[in-house]
Amino acid sequence: MMDPIPCPGCDSFFVPRNKLQIFCTDPDCQRTRKALWQKQKLVCDPEYKKDQKLANQKWLQNNPYYWTKYRQRNPKKADRNRSLQKIRNCKIQKNKVHSKASRTIGIAKMDSSKSRNQGLLGQYWLVPVVAKMDPVKIFIATAPVCSP
Repeated sequence: MMDPIPCPGCDSFFVPRNKLQIFCTDPDCQRTRKALWQKQKLVCDPEYKKDQKLANQKWLQNNPYYWTKYRQRNPKKADRNRSLQKIRNCKIQKNKVHSKASRTIGIAKMDSSKSRNQGLLGQYWLVPVVAKMDPVKIFIATAPVCSP
């Protein structure tokens, strides 16, 4: 029998069915798991991304007035989105100015880091040295990272 591990979706402890199970069986946690999987799949798999884009375009062709009706039914959400879009547009314009400047001046991007897998996968005990508290068992796992 395996030891209980914390679910990243709800932070409750559960006993996994196998060593690959990370999320508990709660429906909300499963939705989170699927959303993370899909986000990662869209980044890593260009074929999947293309298929999803085609499926979205097909759906929009079959539902041409969906967004118009949605905005009419939800005027507060539409107003909020318009405001947020103005902010996003300003950020895009600001980034364009900065990227042009960095190309001309030759400024390097310093905040990017390389992925380093140093073999830390597994279960570990955190044992406090100074504070009076019990040791805590943690589980460390990595998510696959795709290089563009």
